Amino acid sequence: MPWPIPKASVITAKIAGSIEAGLLRIRPWLDPRAVSRAVRSEKGVFSQVGRAVSLELREIHDHIAWWGRQYFVDTAEDEFVLRHANIWNVPQRGATKALGRVLITGVAGTPLPADLVLAASNGVQYLTSSAVTIAPGGAVEVAAKAAIGGASGNLEVGVQLATVTAQPAISKIVVSAAFVGGAEEETPQELQTATVQRIRQPPHGGASFDYVSWIRDQFPVKAVGVVSKWIGAGSVGVVVVMKNDDGTPRAPSSEEVSAMQAYLGAPNSQTGVRPVTARAIVVPGALRTLTLTVRLRPDTVATRAAVTDAWQRFVATIGDEDDDKNDSPIGATIEPSRISEAISSASGEYAHDLLSPAARFTLERTEYPVAGTITWAEAN
Repeated sequence: MPWPIPKASVITAKIAGSIEAGLLRIRPWLDPRAVSRAVRSEKGVFSQVGRAVSLELREIHDHIAWWGRQYFVDTAEDEFVLRHANIWNVPQRGATKALGRVLITGVAGTPLPADLVLAASNGVQYLTSSAVTIAPGGAVEVAAKAAIGGASGNLEVGVQLATVTAQPAISKIVVSAAFVGGAEEETPQELQTATVQRIRQPPHGGASFDYVSWIRDQFPVKAVGVVSKWIGAGSVGVVVVMKNDDGTPRAPSSEEVSAMQAYLGAPNSQTGVRPVTARAIVVPGALRTLTLTVRLRPDTVATRAAVTDAWQRFVATIGDEDDDKNDSPIGATIEPSRISEAISSASGEYAHDLLSPAARFTLERTEYPVAGTITWAEAN
């Protein structure tokens, strides 16, 4: 039950009542009307004192209420979220560096060192990951990463780069595999969610949710699904879907998969954060577009827009903390009745017939749901 915080006017009235009753009790011969004027009139001395005190008391109430919110991570402000996260040993993910590949064209046989510095037109620099030699065909492809973290390092295929220092043997450098995965520092809201999850599920040294925490701590992921016995006993499939700058999902690049695999630990190695006896395999997730066929009543432009919005919001909540059936949106089981419930919540909808899907279905173990288009069936 919430504790009611009185308004300043209510506090003022209580103070006035207490002073009035107290004065008449210790000075019963006083005129009650005179006492009331002194206590309650805007020009009364006691009234002025009571109003000043009530404002201070209200501020104290507000301050105590503010402190009360800071005691719990799910209601705390950003500064205190960081403190809660530190207490629970939940690191704030720093800005991540974009990973990609470049195609270097030049004189065949020219050796190129590792950490060759390249630059884009926006000033962001990139470093090649290994030493290579330009092939007899006059070109070589090499992996590279942004020199600094952040979304500014993301580049599309086809963007031209240049070396920072003169390299006469190089004639052209083009992005051959998009640079992706560059993201800003984890937001306080994301850290808050991660801390709540850590409190609810403390580390278990290799439980399925530990893999989710390990990946989220280092990479800007949208969702992680953990599948036991991926290729037999003792193996774990860690299915990952990444997050774009705008929050939309995407499949990870091969470079991102390699980086996540190295962080968890290569199979049959003593490296990484996973238990040395576990065979953890990072698997790229695939986006699965879900579609609907609905007969709507009333079937208007406004109602269709409301139903579309409700459908997109429903898909976005699959596998979240309020979904008792699914631990993750990846490989989730989807019930038509829940879709109908979401449609019924749309503004303006009176009734509808959900024609497709007609039965419960389960996504493949690597699939992540994305809201697709709705086909509007004509009324009978």
